[in-house]
Amino acid sequence: MNLFDKMIDKTLAQLNGLSTIENARLATPSRTWADVGEHHMILEKETAYELGGQGTLGLSGCLYTTEPILFPQGVYLYGKDLAQITKSQSYARLVFVQLEESHSEEALYRKIREIDYVCYHVHPEGYMARISPVCQREPVRISRKALKKGISFADIGQMYLTQYHKIHQVKNINVIYITHTGYNYRALDGLLCKAEQITQSLNHIFTTVNMDCNTCGLKVVCDEIEELRELHFGRMIL
Repeated sequence: MNLFDKMIDKTLAQLNGLSTIENARLATPSRTWADVGEHHMILEKETAYELGGQGTLGLSGCLYTTEPILFPQGVYLYGKDLAQITKSQSYARLVFVQLEESHSEEALYRKIREIDYVCYHVHPEGYMARISPVCQREPVRISRKALKKGISFADIGQMYLTQYHKIHQVKNINVIYITHTGYNYRALDGLLCKAEQITQSLNHIFTTVNMDCNTCGLKVVCDEIEELRELHFGRMIL
């Protein structure tokens, strides 16, 4: 499946263009940050700052490939780490997943949906993510207490890596955090919206009985992406 490959290539090129900072693959932390096991509330009075709050953008997205086009597996940070941030600002959390080839496109789609739900099962102590998958938003509150304990993106990213690798067929994972103030978050927002439209189109193709293009609001997406059209018409023939 290469529906997202061009988006991955474009995003990696943008990140490589951030030459004013160290494009760092973070070291694996020696400790395991606590997972509280369920969504927890961080009150405003307990909050050090918000990522993606107070008029800024907090973006998240997961893109998939079966090709070896990703960075070496790990957690990457472009910008300041949590301890270095002092006020609310824009940020993004991206996850790029390389999957093993499957016997069918539908099987890959089912695996994508399984991976998409991982974000609802990671609950770092002192790190409250408010996930809105429809618009690819993920504002986060960081507690003062967590900062004092030394919370970092390496801690959070490693928790995600552990969960993703519980899923069969995952070959390589890049968990990427962007906090660089010079990054074009608006452009990334548009790209992630397109990625979500592709996922919605796949969902429609593999779960919807009605395949009438004239009544489908996602027709414009299928018209633009050839592989989606091929999947759609293949399902119609079946």
